[in-house]
Amino acid sequence: MKREWNWQAIKGVSLLIYLSMLIPLAVIVINSFNPQRIAGFPPEGLSLVWYARFFDNDMFISAVVVSVKVGIVSALLCGAIATVTAMGFVRKQFPLKKGLVIVLLTPMLVPPVIIGVAATVFFVEIGWSRSIWWIIVMHTLIALPYAFLIVRSRLFLFNTTLEDAAMTLGADRITTFREVTFPIIAPAILTAMVLAFVISFGEFTATQFWVARETTTVPIVIYSMARTLITPEVNVLATLVLVVTIVIPLVALVVQRRLSVQNTDA
Repeated sequence: MKREWNWQAIKGVSLLIYLSMLIPLAVIVINSFNPQRIAGFPPEGLSLVWYARFFDNDMFISAVVVSVKVGIVSALLCGAIATVTAMGFVRKQFPLKKGLVIVLLTPMLVPPVIIGVAATVFFVEIGWSRSIWWIIVMHTLIALPYAFLIVRSRLFLFNTTLEDAAMTLGADRITTFREVTFPIIAPAILTAMVLAFVISFGEFTATQFWVARETTTVPIVIYSMARTLITPEVNVLATLVLVVTIVIPLVALVVQRRLSVQNTDA
């Protein structure tokens, strides 16, 4: 009886914690369909008027386009760099290997505001003016440790005898990687890229030091409007961010499972 009561209490507390996180998000989503300019809850009706105004606002559209571009390029770079780096760390032995791993993971440990200030000083010193490539480079740096850990974990579980068998049959290293290694670790690479995209799309603390007027990202727009006046369009923008950060990982999960099934069948 006591154990059962304790288990019910744990489930109740867990439910309250999750509700406290999800209810505010649900209120934002519902208010994005509220036809009234001054949002109230529950809304008196539902309308798409603020979505129409959102897509007519060039500032919002520009921020979304910039965030998507930065996220996609950062994800591709993280996937490529993390794969090559993880292959080197898992398959090769070299001096100071553990120390270099700590260096590679440093962006996970350093507060984003420090990264933002340090990168700003560095780029100003070398004369590189603010641009979308500035943001892409730094978002790649921030997300790379997470991508590296995901790919490296998969390589630790990789059966290297498959590669040995392929090379015994005459395949070179590039062909072995393309035909054997990559298809097996592809789900992990995809997961790393999706995580990198989500991190990039939602990054605010460090990004606020790097944006210019033409390279403003979605989190910067939300924060700027929240400081002055929260309009219904902000609810629409926040809802779209939620959709992106939820739908993309779900789609990636489906693709990952299909790739895993294909590898198993093969």
